[in-house]
Amino acid sequence: MGATASLTFNGTGVSWLSYTAPFNGIAEVYIDGALNATVDTYAPQEHAQATVYSISGLPRRAHTITVRVTHTYNPSGDSAWIVVDAFDVSP
Repeated sequence: MGATASLTFNGTGVSWLSYTAPFNGIAEVYIDGALNATVDTYAPQEHAQATVYSISGLPRRAHTITVRVTHTYNPSGDSAWIVVDAFDVSP
C-alpha cells in the first residue's frame, strides 16, 4: 500500500492543493475513510499549488481527508510522484 497524508479538520469542505507536472502520478482521496476520488496529478507543464481535488457540502463536524499514493501514473507521464502542498478547509 502507498504512503498517505491526512488531515483531520472541522468544516464543510476541503481542497487539496498539489504540484502538477509531467512526472506526477495518480492518488486516491478518502473522506472519513471512504474512497471519494481518484486524482491524476499529471500535467504537461508544471504548476504549483494547483487545486486537484475539492469537496463541499459536508456536514459541519470533524472530517478526515487522506491522500494515498497508488504508485501509478498517466500513460503520458513518466513517474508517479504525488505532492501535497496544502489542504484548504472551508468553515
